Amino acid sequence: MQILKALDSCLQEKSFQQTSIKDIARVAGVNHGVLHYYFASKEDILLNYIDYVIEDYRDQIREWLGTKDISLLDKRGFIEEIFAFINNKITLNRNLSRIFVEIWEIGVYNDAVRQKLKHMYSAWIRELTSYLSRFVPDEKFAMNISVSMVGFWEGMALFSTIFDEDSLDIAEVLGRFQERILEIL
Repeated sequence: MQILKALDSCLQEKSFQQTSIKDIARVAGVNHGVLHYYFASKEDILLNYIDYVIEDYRDQIREWLGTKDISLLDKRGFIEEIFAFINNKITLNRNLSRIFVEIWEIGVYNDAVRQKLKHMYSAWIRELTSYLSRFVPDEKFAMNISVSMVGFWEGMALFSTIFDEDSLDIAEVLGRFQERILEIL
């Protein structure tokens, strides 16, 4: 965990390619030999980092949902809650978005990273589909809406790394998308 948090800190400062094993070890406060003991390569650290991020956000959303009685929420209330969490914790998190833009690029050429991302997005879509199925009797339709929502959120996350906050009001776009999803459902 300490090493994965160290990689996260390093990625806040420079790209994965520019980050060395020694950089990660220094930030983690360990000898770089320790990294070689636990991880086969820098790529192995990255793959474990992706798992770490997935678990962290999965735990956050489950903890957050645990504070809500979602059985009492109607469709609108549930969609508003889900959008608020995803928008504020993930989509509008520019640091996380910047890191994942780079991971997506790595995944284009690296099969192990691509498979890890595919697994991550598939799990996210399945989980969202299971929540939406409470309001949408057609599970295939719920899955298609989930795919659309995840794709849209990720596209907006990409935009958040490219556009200045003043030039594109991403929060407004997210709000309008949320309204359209409610109309569709």
